[in-house]
Amino acid sequence: MYWSLLTLPLLAAIPISNAQLTGSVGPLTTVAEKAATKTCNVLDYGAVADLSTDLGAPLVSAFNDCINGGLVYIPEGSYAMSTWATLDKGTGWALQLDGIIYRNGTDGGNMIIIEHASDFEMFSSNSAGAMQGLGYQFHADGTSTTTRLLRLQKVTSFSVHDIILVDAPAFHLILDTVEDGEVYNVAIRGGNEGGLDGIDIAGSNVWVHDVEVTNKDECVTVKSPSSNILVESVYCNWSGGCAMGSLGADTNISDITYRNIYTWSSNQMYMIKSNGGSGTVQNVLLDNFIGHGNAYSLDIDTSWAEMSTASGDGVGYSNITISNWKGTESNGLQRGPIKVLCPAGNPCYDLTIEDFAMWTESGDSQTYTCSNAYGEGFCLAGGDDHVAYTATPTTVTVAPSGYSAATMAADLTAAFGTASSIPIPTIPTTFFPGVTPYSALASASAAATASFASSATSAGDVLAVSSLIVIPTGTFSATSTATTTVSPVAASVASASSVVSSTSTSIFSPSPETSSASATVGVISSISMPFASGSAAVSYTSFLTSVVSSTQSAPSETSSTRVPELEETEGCPSGFEHESHAHDHVQDHGHGHLHRRRFGRH
Repeated sequence: MYWSLLTLPLLAAIPISNAQLTGSVGPLTTVAEKAATKTCNVLDYGAVADLSTDLGAPLVSAFNDCINGGLVYIPEGSYAMSTWATLDKGTGWALQLDGIIYRNGTDGGNMIIIEHASDFEMFSSNSAGAMQGLGYQFHADGTSTTTRLLRLQKVTSFSVHDIILVDAPAFHLILDTVEDGEVYNVAIRGGNEGGLDGIDIAGSNVWVHDVEVTNKDECVTVKSPSSNILVESVYCNWSGGCAMGSLGADTNISDITYRNIYTWSSNQMYMIKSNGGSGTVQNVLLDNFIGHGNAYSLDIDTSWAEMSTASGDGVGYSNITISNWKGTESNGLQRGPIKVLCPAGNPCYDLTIEDFAMWTESGDSQTYTCSNAYGEGFCLAGGDDHVAYTATPTTVTVAPSGYSAATMAADLTAAFGTASSIPIPTIPTTFFPGVTPYSALASASAAATASFASSATSAGDVLAVSSLIVIPTGTFSATSTATTTVSPVAASVASASSVVSSTSTSIFSPSPETSSASATVGVISSISMPFASGSAAVSYTSFLTSVVSSTQSAPSETSSTRVPELEETEGCPSGFEHESHAHDHVQDHGHGHLHRRRFGRH
């Protein structure tokens, strides 16, 4: 029998040119290795999936037992969390959240914070693990809070994937001073007001891809200081939109790429925001954006009124390229698709706007506005003198060719508001029209692994694969039947005569000439893709897919007064610490309705 299994996403065209990563991203060891060191199940530390018992203390206790390496496991079920968990100084550990955590406390801060960690992975094996913040309980009556759902701070070599974050009282996912990380297959669904950020990033060598965000503030936003950030295949589905900032004194941002960004009914497709300030933003690529129904499209505003003026003549912006944008904006005469307003005291230079085709959904004209901005394309000024000049809008009345763009089937028809509980969504399997996600959902990988393993075993073959990739590279003949063990993480397969280490890239596939007694054994935990320069590589690391066994009984229907009945799952660095302030801002949703929203100052 001959077979081969190829990963769908990773053997697709991985963008190498302009990719801003400098080296490998993700954890250094697999979850299977971590679990083999030690497994700390929160149920053994007092946790109960009854929507009443506090998960906070059991989670901290489980972590303390696995702090030097291991797997902290939260099985399927519904858990209440009334005290927050600070998980500090762990090395070589993972957090497997297969259940749903419901906020049941009112403290500010972070429900879960992972800090000073290395070689860390947070995931759900069923792609349904979630944190439900029940933020509407604050938002409905305007109560101010700083409660965030999940924060990673000073963490290196990490990944967060197959997780759902819903209705945060404040921010959803914060990556603060992190390095060598990857975030993917994440769905975020927040309330329809400012201050409810999706993903905020401050760090270096971070890859965020295949995520969906619904809210009315930051979708995926880069903060200062940051360098070598790659953000791609992002679905801003009725959101604030992707952004950079807000930026003030001593800004330090470089080598940022956003690619394949789809934005629907949001504040903007991309915004860079500052007011005064100093420092630099350089080497930025904003490529292949599609937008529909958004108030703004490209919005570079260096006199952003929603933040206090910072000291300095203005942040210096240079070598920024905007390319391959298409779609439609809500009202191109009121808010044109190109708005580049640079500091008079520090004009922008080396800007490029090319292959940009947007058209208005309302009316028959639109404007392009640039000031103190030098480069090539549209309203940018030419020359090398880089002196300040006053903005003069350019009005166009003919639609550009090629502006028509695809839409997404899951585009929301209305916001979720702030007055009632937001349903927990499923993680999408597509995030940008026509682009296959890099990594299959963990749940899909687990099902595929089980199917292949069953088929292979019946034919005398044995298969153990990661969620990402298996590539046949040689042949191997096993001499005995493999045995299978089941853990919270994965089904691990090992031959009695040989064991393939999950740390190595080892694949054995029998040739047609081998006998039926030959076994196929495959274990891969990572793959490295070299950059065009040949000087660095991106490492894609994954956990072995899960077969979870749990003996816990069904959760009790008893709940505390602050936790509602379970809803049905829906099918379809310093800058982080500023508290949200309410500002009225007219938002056009692209359907003729104006909405006054609250902005959060960040």
